[in-house]
Amino acid sequence: MKRLFSLILVILVAVSTSACVSKESSTQSTTQASTPPTSESSNSFTTTQIKIDRADIINAIEKVEKYGFTVQYSTIPEGNTQITSRGGFDYSKGEAFWEIISKSGDFVTYSNETVWDDSVYYSALVKQDNEIVQKGEVTSTIEDYFEKVLKGHTEIATPEEFRQWLFKGPDPVRNPLYYVRDILTNANSVTAIKEGSNYVVTFTFTKEERASINSVQKVIVTQGTGKLWLRNNLPTKGEIEITRTTSYEGLEESTTTSNARIEFEIAYTYQPPEWVAEVTG
Repeated sequence: MKRLFSLILVILVAVSTSACVSKESSTQSTTQASTPPTSESSNSFTTTQIKIDRADIINAIEKVEKYGFTVQYSTIPEGNTQITSRGGFDYSKGEAFWEIISKSGDFVTYSNETVWDDSVYYSALVKQDNEIVQKGEVTSTIEDYFEKVLKGHTEIATPEEFRQWLFKGPDPVRNPLYYVRDILTNANSVTAIKEGSNYVVTFTFTKEERASINSVQKVIVTQGTGKLWLRNNLPTKGEIEITRTTSYEGLEESTTTSNARIEFEIAYTYQPPEWVAEVTG
């Protein structure tokens, strides 16, 4: 059992690009650009620059009860790490699921996860050069999962914080909608145009996070640009490019920098696959 939990911990961290609850954001929203409406013709449709309030987008996200998503996450240069994920949330039932494929070098990890009531199910299969090298599954309470798998290994401090991260953690691979909410909150500028029946929002953002791990201060600074396609103030598609710098205060030569591109699509329905019903009974 300990070996299985260790396996799950490694895979959980590998497939999640930000498997933590943010304790602190020192960079907050500062400005919001607005431009008087203008219009111009562009081929077969009209493009109009408009004013949009990002608070309306954030409020619309917070009212969502159900949604499903697909995500493509690639480090730059391409090939280092590629993650494909599919998932969904039903907040009214306290239920969610994820299907994630992570490719890194010769390793490919396939994982399925679902959360319902106070329970969590996780299965994983790891291949190297198309040969299975590890596999396992576990069903547990959220509290036991936290105590046996996560405690002491991430910035998540309590089972309740773990639950909060599962459902509303701003992770681009596991929860793109709340990732959008988070980076819009930390946006430096926001502009919008109307293209036909769609609204297209572009923005830049900067976010700094600090957390203490074993008395060492970990600092993560994320900068990037985003583009969102909106309908009724809710994103239906997005493209985001980020640069993420991680350092540890007091440790020399501890800084690492990574670049990534994230593309996602969102639909406001919840359609779990058959294996979720089999697990949850």
